[in-house]
Amino acid sequence: MKQHTPLIPILLIALAGSISHAQSIKGGWTICTRDLQLRETLIERANERELTLINAYGIRSVLSMDQVLFIVKSEGEAGLVSSDELVGAPLPEPSPVRLISLVDGQTIRGSVMSPKIEEYLAITMMAGTTVHGDAHIPLEHILRIRDQHPSRNLDQREILDDLVVLRNGDRLSGFIESLGSQVQIALDDSVIDVDINRIDHLYVANDAESVPGIYLRFADEEVLRAIGFSYMNQTPISVQVDPESLGLEDTGNADWRFESGTLTSIQIEDETERVVPLVELEAQIDPIGDRDWTPSPRVLHTNASHPAMQSIDIPSPSQITYTLPDKTHRFACDFETPLEIWTDCVVRVIVEHRGKTSALFEQRLNHDQSSASINIELPRAATSLVIEVDPGEHGPIQDRVIMHRPRLLVGE
Repeated sequence: MKQHTPLIPILLIALAGSISHAQSIKGGWTICTRDLQLRETLIERANERELTLINAYGIRSVLSMDQVLFIVKSEGEAGLVSSDELVGAPLPEPSPVRLISLVDGQTIRGSVMSPKIEEYLAITMMAGTTVHGDAHIPLEHILRIRDQHPSRNLDQREILDDLVVLRNGDRLSGFIESLGSQVQIALDDSVIDVDINRIDHLYVANDAESVPGIYLRFADEEVLRAIGFSYMNQTPISVQVDPESLGLEDTGNADWRFESGTLTSIQIEDETERVVPLVELEAQIDPIGDRDWTPSPRVLHTNASHPAMQSIDIPSPSQITYTLPDKTHRFACDFETPLEIWTDCVVRVIVEHRGKTSALFEQRLNHDQSSASINIELPRAATSLVIEVDPGEHGPIQDRVIMHRPRLLVGE
């Protein structure tokens, strides 16, 4: 095993109590601020400038939206819009409602129509049970089209050419020439038309282009970049959208309404800092000690509202190395060991920077101390983050550590 430089105590945050007993506020939200702290609170009202919060003791406070990285509904609070609720929506065609993801990070819902403009997608746009008018979106602004409840998911990072995935699992890879009730795709030696009702997923090989702003996510999976918004508990949510980005520049329909309780998260995108969930980085797993093999970690809570709220179950003994994005400068998470009769292990956080390694955190976890929380500033030019779990004096028979909500802060 590598030799490490001594611990750097000035970078450590005080250990917290057991997170397994933490209680969420009923109907509350979890807010991640720019120092990677997670705050559980009620939101009394909110807009694009500030939040008015109520804590567990009933004390109100105001938080500037400039200090927020993301907000998610506390687990178990969000509900989906049911099919019955959509029955009254006046769809002009029998084609199913689709989710359309755009390159700027927005996701909209609508019924696909035959295009009147070449190289554009034509849809009747919906939000909840309200129709917002016909939209015409250039094909270069589209990343994905899918059913609201697709039968399969693909990692869009693997898409090199346009890809059509049919409901029976067949894949057609080529160049999409037009989108409508019929999708025309050019393959290697032919051009074919596919009825859109046969399509489960459709990917367009455009590059994502993040646009700074406030993004609101709703229970039916819409994601809208809000020019302004007004939220108060138990009242309809008002959202001022950017009509031009949605292909609605001719309608002037920029003020949208959503039912209370349908907002599930708020994401802040800017050019200076962003949260990167550790679960989204590739991991190199190596056994340590006298072991030749160790089981791979498992990602837990995969249905969390934000990937940064997921957890990683790490068996012992193991060493996991994550290559860090450029300008990563802070790491936060909660460690917990599920207590068994022989539980006793050591968890370390090590960072590689400028050709050397520094151990930033080390804690023995057992019945006396089963959890710890850290929020640490990383050295400049950090390139890799290493998580080690060493067996304690009883050996590795039952030892494992769960890393809750591991998150990185990347930016200036």
